[in-house]
Amino acid sequence: MFIITKEELEHTSVAQLKALYHSIFADLANRVLSALDCPLTMVTLENIRAVLRRKQGLKHPAPRF
Repeated sequence: MFIITKEELEHTSVAQLKALYHSIFADLANRVLSALDCPLTMVTLENIRAVLRRKQGLKHPAPRF
């Protein structure tokens, strides 16, 4: 396993980030592992969460009329 950096994730859409996040957990479950068993995976998951928070925070709220 390797670390996926925040810079590598910048050009990924929110939907793709969510899919990647869930596919990593599915892969761990298939191998009967938890994220705590794989420190590099934990770093990657935190990077995905950080980019998701940033991208979702950049959305402009819809005007309320």
